[in-house]
Amino acid sequence: MVERLWIHNVGYTKKIPVSIIYSFLIDTFGEVKETTTGELRINSPFAQDSKFHMYINPSKGVVHDFKTDYGKDFISFAAEFLELGKRETIRYLIRNYSTREILENFNEDDIIIENIEELEIPNVTYFVNSNKGIIRSQAYNYLKNRKIPEQNIDKLGYIFDSESRYNKTIFIPFYENGKLVYFITRDFTGNSYLRYINPSGVDSSKFVYNIDEIEDTVFIFEGVLDALMLENQIGTATLNANLSKAQTVKILDRAPSTIVFVPDNDDTGKRNLDKNIETLLRYKPPSLKLDVLVYTIEEGKDLGETGKNSIDVLECKKWNRKDFSKLADGFFKSI
Repeated sequence: MVERLWIHNVGYTKKIPVSIIYSFLIDTFGEVKETTTGELRINSPFAQDSKFHMYINPSKGVVHDFKTDYGKDFISFAAEFLELGKRETIRYLIRNYSTREILENFNEDDIIIENIEELEIPNVTYFVNSNKGIIRSQAYNYLKNRKIPEQNIDKLGYIFDSESRYNKTIFIPFYENGKLVYFITRDFTGNSYLRYINPSGVDSSKFVYNIDEIEDTVFIFEGVLDALMLENQIGTATLNANLSKAQTVKILDRAPSTIVFVPDNDDTGKRNLDKNIETLLRYKPPSLKLDVLVYTIEEGKDLGETGKNSIDVLECKKWNRKDFSKLADGFFKSI
């Protein structure tokens, strides 16, 4: 039986005038083409593109990039590109690209409504509630072979449902204030072309794994299985190479005293380290006393490959942009 969870978020439905969208695109991306149906086209900002693969439908307020399959509403796209919140993005667009008539009729309250995202919870069996069965053993042995501590395995589940897209995967739940708000799953068979499966239609960048457990010290990884490696320490995961504003704010709201970044030992991890720390510092309240450290993985790609279940904070280095820029430069020259 599939359970449905409803997640409430702030949405933006008032249409941004076409003239503002067009002016923003011209100013930001240069040449803009228009189709016979009124759609606007620009070169994808997310890939090498000279064929104008990104389409913007100004009447519907949606964006789709056929080069990368990126798709969002226009405000979310502009906010992501400008690295601003959605309210700030709307103000920016109105302030910089509107006419007098638009300004006279603009009411910010008109654009804020509540929308609802549906999160379907698959049929999960938690390890603590089951100790028998071939599938349970396969899933459990997968985690043990990866040296995930028993206390962390007890927080997880597994899915055995031939009709589910999550069949034969590990279930990794995300809680906020004790309530399940998100999850990802990880294949344990080695036979699936997808290692991880995320719920459709729900933005993973809004959620923080282990958020309820964060206190004094938190370790930030890219992958959630690396966070699960820690025993008697708290790890979380960005789920991709970039730490989002929403994740940053939630972590800082827990008022930790020490945040340790543990980037993957690859070009992406090193390249995004400074950016992620700068995102963190941008939203840090002035009153929060915070040490920002970096733990460097020297053998293997990530903590999972080291087999370690703890990180000695004394082995971490206090973040300094110049020091880590030099480290990254040296890394890129060596590959």
